[in-house]
Amino acid sequence: MEKPLKYNWPEFGNSKVIEFLDKSLENNKLAQTYIFLGPSDLGKFTIALAFASNLQGNPQGFNSDLHILDVEEDQKGISIEATRNFIKTLNLSSFLNSYKIGIVKEADLLSSEAKSALLKTLEEPQDKVVIILLATDENNLPATILSRAQVIYFYPVPAETIYDYLIATYGANRSLAKDLANLALGRPLLAVKLWEKPEEYKTYLESAETWLSLPSLDVNARLLELDKIFKDKTWSKQALNTAESVLYMAEGLARDLLLLNFNQQENIQHSAIKPALEKGLLFLNKSADDNGILILQQLKLIAQAKEYLVANVNPRLVLEQVAINL
Repeated sequence: MEKPLKYNWPEFGNSKVIEFLDKSLENNKLAQTYIFLGPSDLGKFTIALAFASNLQGNPQGFNSDLHILDVEEDQKGISIEATRNFIKTLNLSSFLNSYKIGIVKEADLLSSEAKSALLKTLEEPQDKVVIILLATDENNLPATILSRAQVIYFYPVPAETIYDYLIATYGANRSLAKDLANLALGRPLLAVKLWEKPEEYKTYLESAETWLSLPSLDVNARLLELDKIFKDKTWSKQALNTAESVLYMAEGLARDLLLLNFNQQENIQHSAIKPALEKGLLFLNKSADDNGILILQQLKLIAQAKEYLVANVNPRLVLEQVAINL
């Protein structure tokens, strides 16, 4: 950054976002609504909390003028009832005689009615109320909301930066730091989470190897192996999030197979399980061009599965269809 920051911010990643918000605070040029847009694990919520803290004069942690709207565990999305309560709370007087901040996590999952209710609030802005929507895909938000907000894009962090951070901050050995930085695919919070929770990292790698083995099995065996990765048959938020994570994993594995197929192994995401990737590529047993076509078909299948999840198809059924048709 060109000059020192005036306010307090997390120390890693999102430097352009932080510089923009810091300057906005310093010059008192604030929007009533912000949309923090980008993939998960890039630090959108962390930055939103820091922004709220700075805007309110650095109160300690959560406070009575900071309100979070999120999907309840037993729900598929954010309901109109929850959204109305959120809006009602923001319209109350400030306890701290400062800004009231509302953060909507997973704004992609606002119901149609909830989006309409929120839009009405954005059209009639309240003094010293700031709303921050966290979303992964702008296509999941109506243009009417996008047009009334300051959209801030969060981008992946270079693997080299994540690698250096893991070594300098956590003392990770170079091999593990490289594997985690590759696996994170530009998402520093994911790399840190896997470093801090080695059992989750181990489980992820086991799931990835299981997924790679599916094309070598018959249909019944594939479904049995899928149970090791995902067997929830509900429409819960947890089931949806887990299924989405499985599809992102599958997409990353397919890209790695494509890279290996064309001798670009230095760019693979799942470097920690390179032997399993090589075995999966050998199973295709075609020419490089034919392998490439098969892998591209896998990527198309996974993209369609993501659309089915957005359309609210049962997550288990979505994954079964992908597993069967690999």
